[in-house]
Amino acid sequence: MKAQKEISPFRFYGNFFVFGEIVEPYKQPLKDGITLCVYSNDTLIFSDGGRWLTPLFTLETFLQTYEGDRNNLAAHDTAAGKAAAILMVRLGIKRVHINLMSELALTYYETNGVEASYEKKIEKLACKTEALLETLTDSDEMYRLLRMRAKLVRGVSVELQDVSFGYNEGLLFSGLSVLISEGERLLIQGDNGKGKTTLLKMLMGRLEPTSGKVLIDGLPPSQIKNRTIGYIKQQQTEQQFPVSVREVVSMATDSKLSKERQKWEIDTALRRVGIQQLQGRNFYTLSGGERQKVALARCLCQKARLLLLDEPTSFLDATSRKALVETIRALTVNEMPTIIVVTHDKQLEQDLGWPTLFLGGKKKGKKKGEKEAGNE
Repeated sequence: MKAQKEISPFRFYGNFFVFGEIVEPYKQPLKDGITLCVYSNDTLIFSDGGRWLTPLFTLETFLQTYEGDRNNLAAHDTAAGKAAAILMVRLGIKRVHINLMSELALTYYETNGVEASYEKKIEKLACKTEALLETLTDSDEMYRLLRMRAKLVRGVSVELQDVSFGYNEGLLFSGLSVLISEGERLLIQGDNGKGKTTLLKMLMGRLEPTSGKVLIDGLPPSQIKNRTIGYIKQQQTEQQFPVSVREVVSMATDSKLSKERQKWEIDTALRRVGIQQLQGRNFYTLSGGERQKVALARCLCQKARLLLLDEPTSFLDATSRKALVETIRALTVNEMPTIIVVTHDKQLEQDLGWPTLFLGGKKKGKKKGEKEAGNE
């Protein structure tokens, strides 16, 4: 859709007319101190005076509880580069009027069917974010980048400093140094007996390294608050005592919250992973994929900032496996905890495309972003 530029500086907004044509409310000049206005049809529903992308992230939070009509949202912003365009498209904005718009933003609006008009157009905004986004095309990865730059990330940093671990018979691994930033992701692969699960236990503080340091958010695991780390172990197939899905998830809520808030947290977690229809079911009658989704919902209810998943796709059928992968991907885009996955699943490595750490030797054909750690 071709954008329509305002062709004359002469406007009379008192009665919303320009040369006899009606000027839509979202194209009116912004009031002093306001940088973003959003309309539903012709009704102003949101305004903000923040800078950079702050108003749009505030709008995102507002829309999470907004119950009005979202079919015809229109926005007026002071300036829009590709970053603002990405967020507006993601939030469902259908029409925009921008005082200063970049070519990258205009192209993104047009590609995604947003009707765009502007006061002035330039090639690109003079900011680092615009440069970082220029050649990117994946909408989820661009959104992740923006949240990272805005520091809207739940995750914690994880650092291994020259870590070694072994039992009496020798070292499982040694000289392991890894740094994972807040909200980032890592796959850990390796043959059986090379220390993958052992590494997860060190991150949880259940095992101490033979040498070196393990730091979570800059602190040893023993000093990390109980609710910070969520652990999802390999699937167990045996039957257990009756307990409903909702009860399993509710065990992770903060008991200090009010009953109403706890209910909201549980409902949100169930909805977030798409299992609200299962909440009355006995947990031990669920399929493997459904159980893993319940475990993820429990971690969300816990508000875990570091998720550790040990062989999450083991024993899952194709349908359950696909659903789990989609849920994990969604977590990395929205809640953005730091996620570490231990797996033998080569297909999972391809599906997620995350940086990979190999324990126990070299791997041929190592891709960019992959790390190796061997025995010494």
